Amino acid sequence: MRMKMFAAESMEAAKAMIFAEMGEDAVILSEREVDGGVEVRAATDRAGAAAKGNEPFFLREARNLGHGRGADNPVFARVRDALLWHGAPQRFAERVANEGAGRRPGEFSTPEEAMAEGLSRMVTCDPIPARLDRDILLVGPPGAGRTSTAAKLTRRASVARTEITPLAADLDGSAGGEQLAAYLERERAQIRVAETPDALFSELRALRNESRRCVIDLPAINPFEGDDLASLGDLVAAIRAEPVLVLSAEGHPDDLAESARAFHRAGVRRAILTKLDVVRRRGGAIAALTSSGIAFSHLAITPFIGGGLVPAAPSRLAALLMEDARGDVIALRGAA
Repeated sequence: MRMKMFAAESMEAAKAMIFAEMGEDAVILSEREVDGGVEVRAATDRAGAAAKGNEPFFLREARNLGHGRGADNPVFARVRDALLWHGAPQRFAERVANEGAGRRPGEFSTPEEAMAEGLSRMVTCDPIPARLDRDILLVGPPGAGRTSTAAKLTRRASVARTEITPLAADLDGSAGGEQLAAYLERERAQIRVAETPDALFSELRALRNESRRCVIDLPAINPFEGDDLASLGDLVAAIRAEPVLVLSAEGHPDDLAESARAFHRAGVRRAILTKLDVVRRRGGAIAALTSSGIAFSHLAITPFIGGGLVPAAPSRLAALLMEDARGDVIALRGAA
């Protein structure tokens, strides 16, 4: 039996999507109201129907349409409704759907492909290489997972047979070095700790004299405090490292958008999106980074230090937004 969750603005729209994709013999198992619409779980015994060469109803209809969006384009509606269910702002959802299914109706075999096409026209993906060409300064709000991300980047470099030095900038006395050591038992000897700005500058000079690259775990920054962001700008200018935002997918979409814009103004151009394995609605964070002009670098889709980051790509973002499944099941393909 094949089961799937559908999200739509109304029960009628959900049923239309179910019968279009799963066939007239689909059975509705459950339904519930959510903010902005409904969630309906359906099942069918015809698990291999699409694989047998039967073109989905919604695709056959879309190929004959003269309109790119709205009720006449089921693929457009599916992409838009999925984004709305994930908490993305309506304007963002409409634009992604239009850039994919709206501009090229009938060209995509699945809504996921249309989603990926739409995202590819709007987002920038710029993964960080395992062999760093510049020191990385991890910045972000409290609880985003900066320390675990520093550990994941360190372990990823080790697997790639290169080396980066994890440097805990413990400027707030939060025992950042001990936290890094808890994550990096094998690499414990590599960890450096700086408890004052002067010690940080000294460690960086020593590492650069040895031609070694590092990933710096900076204390949390409140993006809504102007003094914090001003200090970040001064630090980036002084140490000449690239600030990379570590942003959790948790939180209200508006807060995420304001936070991303604030970090962008402070000079951040790339971000690692974390906690995708513990949230169901990921649209707010993805829309926030896109609208701020910050590129997606990597996606953190498991809590595990080894293999916990995957390079960002429109297809991976689309999978996280279209499938009703855990992110680590979908995006771990190609983890690096």
